[in-house]
Amino acid sequence: MLSHHERVELDKIERWFETSDPELADALRRGKPARTAILLTTFAILLDVIACGLLVAGLVTASPALTVCALFAAAGGVAAHIARCHDHG
Repeated sequence: MLSHHERVELDKIERWFETSDPELADALRRGKPARTAILLTTFAILLDVIACGLLVAGLVTASPALTVCALFAAAGGVAAHIARCHDHG
């Protein structure tokens, strides 16, 4: 059982979440991650897989074009991961 002080503090935290990030507050109420977070995570992982596949293909075929495409995909993956972390933080 929470003390009166703990309940007051939890209410303050809840109000802060609702004002600063209503989408996150709604997701926490539902118990599900926000849809944009799921899509961004999926996109980041997809870019990681594509970058790895292109890099392997570029190294096996000794194709500079595939290797450069792998680097662009990796840069996109890094950007997506940073955006995902920024959305969560």
